[in-house]
Amino acid sequence: MQDSPSAQLKAALIRHADYCAGRAGGERLQRRGEDLSKLRLDEVKLDDAVLPGCRFVRGSLWRAELRRADLFGADFSYCNLSAAIFDRADPRATNFMMSKLRGASMIKADLRAGQILIHASGAHTGQTAVNLDSADLQSANLSGAQIDGARVVNAKLNGATLAVATAIGTDFSNSTMYAANLAGADLSGANFSGAKLRGANLLGAKLDKANLRGADLREANLRNVDLTTVDMTGVLLEGAVYRKTAELPTDVAAALEAHSRWIATGGAEGARANFAGRNLPAIDFANCDLRAIDFKGAKLIGAAFTGAQLMFADFTDADLSKTSFEQAQCAGTVFVGANLSGAVLRNAQVVGAEIYAPDGRKTGRVVQPRLTGARLRGADLRGAVIEGVDFAGLELAEVNLAGADLRGCTGIPPGT
Repeated sequence: MQDSPSAQLKAALIRHADYCAGRAGGERLQRRGEDLSKLRLDEVKLDDAVLPGCRFVRGSLWRAELRRADLFGADFSYCNLSAAIFDRADPRATNFMMSKLRGASMIKADLRAGQILIHASGAHTGQTAVNLDSADLQSANLSGAQIDGARVVNAKLNGATLAVATAIGTDFSNSTMYAANLAGADLSGANFSGAKLRGANLLGAKLDKANLRGADLREANLRNVDLTTVDMTGVLLEGAVYRKTAELPTDVAAALEAHSRWIATGGAEGARANFAGRNLPAIDFANCDLRAIDFKGAKLIGAAFTGAQLMFADFTDADLSKTSFEQAQCAGTVFVGANLSGAVLRNAQVVGAEIYAPDGRKTGRVVQPRLTGARLRGADLRGAVIEGVDFAGLELAEVNLAGADLRGCTGIPPGT
């Protein structure tokens, strides 16, 4: 049973809400090391609050808003945090043991270990890891979060999203992670021993020296994952997709062969391939010459275009969710209205293409790539070269543009 906050705390929370809204008389909430255990603070607005070392043990912060809050070393053990928002918050060295975080959002939160100062002696503890042992994180969103070295043992992460998260050395042992999305995450040295990852998406994840001993990876997506240094002892892999994607159907292979001749002879032989409207999930197009192919409206979920030549290809309104375009050449490629949610475009070249005359002379015309209306939620564009694209109006939630070269691009929201 939780208690209501004191009149003094209620007044401070009202002033903080005014501070967040920019109203006169507002004052930022700053409480350090305070015991706020067993309080009912449901739907409270604590964005940008300063609460390091505070204790919320066995309290309830259902649907609380804690964006960018300073929560260093706080204790949320046994707390109800369902649907709470921790986006870009700083809960380093925080204890979430046995807490309920179902449906919570921790987008780009910093959940790394940290040193806690012991005020009485002035001494520091060693590195204190974030503790999420036995926490309920089902359907939680941790996209882009930093959880290096955290303890997530026996936790429930079914349906959770950790796309492009950094979880180096994190302990996920014996956790249930059915259908979790870890696409593009850095899981180097992570411990998944005994974890249940059936149906999980690890597309393009980094698993260098990870421990998967005894893990259940049935029906998991392990495409574009290097497993050479991973401990796979006793792993269940029935139905998993790894190493290669689906083989090319006979008619697709024949169409690509004819298309290659069409390209090589300038249209004199063969025929231009047309896959508009086709359903081709998880097909391996890696390193193929797909220049000028029509993919309009095609369903290409989970397909691999790694290293492919895609100059002037047309993906208008295509479903490209969870596809890999890593190192692909996308000069003048059309992605208008395409769904690129969760796609991996690391080191891809999304640039303009110069048009040449039949005799090889330059025409001076350059066709720029087009992404009008594209959906890029959770897409990984790290290290990509993107030229002349207007990002205004595009769905960019959780997109990762770290190290991307955005030449002449406009409309990029601050902080993306």
